[in-house]
Amino acid sequence: MFSYTDTQISRLGGPNFHEIPINRPTCPYHNFQRDGMHRMGIDTNPANYEPNSINDNWPRETPPGPKRGGFESYQERVEGNKVRERSPSFGEYYSHPRLFWLSQTPFEQRHIVDGFSFELSKVVRPYIRERVVDQLAHIDLTLAQAVAKNLGIELTDDQLNITPPPDVNGLKKDPSLSLYAIPDGDVKGRVVAILLNDEVRSADLLAILKALKAKGVHAKLLYSRMGEVTADDGTVLPIAATFAGAPSLTVDAVIVPCGNIADIADNGDANYYLMEAYKHLKPIALAGDARKFKATIKVADQGEEGIVEADSADGSFYG
Repeated sequence: MFSYTDTQISRLGGPNFHEIPINRPTCPYHNFQRDGMHRMGIDTNPANYEPNSINDNWPRETPPGPKRGGFESYQERVEGNKVRERSPSFGEYYSHPRLFWLSQTPFEQRHIVDGFSFELSKVVRPYIRERVVDQLAHIDLTLAQAVAKNLGIELTDDQLNITPPPDVNGLKKDPSLSLYAIPDGDVKGRVVAILLNDEVRSADLLAILKALKAKGVHAKLLYSRMGEVTADDGTVLPIAATFAGAPSLTVDAVIVPCGNIADIADNGDANYYLMEAYKHLKPIALAGDARKFKATIKVADQGEEGIVEADSADGSFYG
């Protein structure tokens, strides 16, 4: 508990992190806490003590008991010896992590493997890396083997024959534990970056913007510099950010419409933008001559999941 509170104070700049809207209780509350930095609450009563004569003795502690509105611990007679030990259920550490792992989609599992591999590659003591892999072997052999391969570790015969942990209440996997196992098709609120080029094909761009708006998706027009871009029909388009100023980490997908692709084909920031988006599994749509960017992100000619191609921005492009 100390660690978590200390972390909140360090990250959020003071002891009043519980007043931030996302953290505060949904039930209104009043107490005497007025100190510390970054307060979010606005107190209407100058008194922060009781008893007081300023506002009919408010605020004050609510009397305990359901009828009086306050909290009161249930009075129950107990017997037995008080000991410092955990319930036997704490002795089984692996069934819940296994449930979580098996509930993920294949690309989520790959992300987990990559995460373990990346972090453990920074551990300088080999025996610590081996211990972590051993823990993973008790969760799931496939997970352990994938991470071990990335770390150059060979699993022992004992690790290869570990009995998997039991299911959690008879449940082997649960799609609700995955972010993507139950797709609802709702993209409202997502952000899509559109990498513009000078003389971009206006008809295609307008079709894309119309389709995104209909789905509640926010479009962000990017270019190599701030200011404006002129489309092929003379339409002037304001730029929201540069390729370098709004990296692909800040968006959910990327679209490159038709037009004068030569304008940005050799731009390092544009190429890096697409490579980074592809690496982070962000969907990428390439229209017309923008398909030459496939060479940048090393996508085979036959196409690959997550890459959408079309001659122009027709219905199949953004549907």
